[in-house]
Amino acid sequence: MFLALDQKARNFRMDHARNEMSDSKQDFAALTTFRAIGALCVIQFHAWAMVSPAWSESWLFMGFVLWPDYFFALSGFILMHVYGKTLFKRKDSLYNFFVHRIARIYPLHVFVLLALIVFESLRWLAKHNGVDVSIGGEPFLHGTHPKYIITNLLLIQAWGVQHMNSWNVPAWSISAEFACYLVFPIFIRYNLIGRKVTASLLVLLAIGGLILIQATRRDFDVTYSLGAVRALSSFTLGCVLYQYLPTLLKGLSFIPPALLQGITLIAVVVAYKVNALPLIYIPLWLLLIASFTYENTWIARSLSWGPMVQLGEMSYSLYMVHVLVLVNVILAKTATPNLFNAFIAWPPVLILFALWGATIFISIFTYKYIEKPGRAFVRRKFDRKAKAS
Repeated sequence: MFLALDQKARNFRMDHARNEMSDSKQDFAALTTFRAIGALCVIQFHAWAMVSPAWSESWLFMGFVLWPDYFFALSGFILMHVYGKTLFKRKDSLYNFFVHRIARIYPLHVFVLLALIVFESLRWLAKHNGVDVSIGGEPFLHGTHPKYIITNLLLIQAWGVQHMNSWNVPAWSISAEFACYLVFPIFIRYNLIGRKVTASLLVLLAIGGLILIQATRRDFDVTYSLGAVRALSSFTLGCVLYQYLPTLLKGLSFIPPALLQGITLIAVVVAYKVNALPLIYIPLWLLLIASFTYENTWIARSLSWGPMVQLGEMSYSLYMVHVLVLVNVILAKTATPNLFNAFIAWPPVLILFALWGATIFISIFTYKYIEKPGRAFVRRKFDRKAKAS
């Protein structure tokens, strides 16, 4: 009897998963919260790197630099959810797909790039008026050389065409994701994800790309050189995960959903604590995404808390604008050293919360007045369905 009840429970969980995955309105709120957590972790990593010696390296979980791989995998998963069956449904669907993708990333990217150009121009003027504003180099040299404005505008700065990071350094991942957007229609047009043979080959290629990165850079922190390969590898695995999610969950159906989520979260924390090999995080991110497609557990509901979900919706702004906060902190190191020294004398946690707070404050503005209106404008101007209506 107990075996029969257990089997019924497993069948119920599988039917529930299929029903949820077939609902195009599923919002994956917990996964959105993880976007916020990921963005805050990346900010913390960059803050440590740029505001050193505010706190020691031992205080930092180096795995925080691996959150972009979660974003890439989640992007593949979500694009399959939204466009997997509709990308070629209409004659103009592919065109509108690219309009929507560009609308999603480009307005805020250009805004931050322009802000940094203005900042660099002010540094140049100050330099030529005898004011020392050196924050890691001369104005418009190295990573802020004018030639890199073109690669950033074209979103190709992570395609191996540069020999260093440039301008808004975190934007390398936007360039890498743009490469994924170009490849995604090929996956759908030729059903490469839906056929098991080609999907298996894609998985092998993705794993090969990740192994190449691990062999090239032990810390996995590749950006301008192999950034596109890094993104495409995790993105591809995210696409395959979506396609074969029911099969995966069926294989894991002996584990109650809440327990599966808890085990996955503990595994991620343990990986941080022991500084696990970066390659280990990729299956962890995939399992995190898969397990939290169960949205009705107490853990998923807890992570669906409104303010955190809203922060997750703003995660792109958080990710893109935090460099504006950090460069001003670094500028203060030169311009007002006493103020800077007083700031970094704070307890590390307070420093981090101050930087997070400043970034969130700016992000509220950019999300409301740049990102959302910019996205709406591009769609309204170029979306053929919108223009037709």
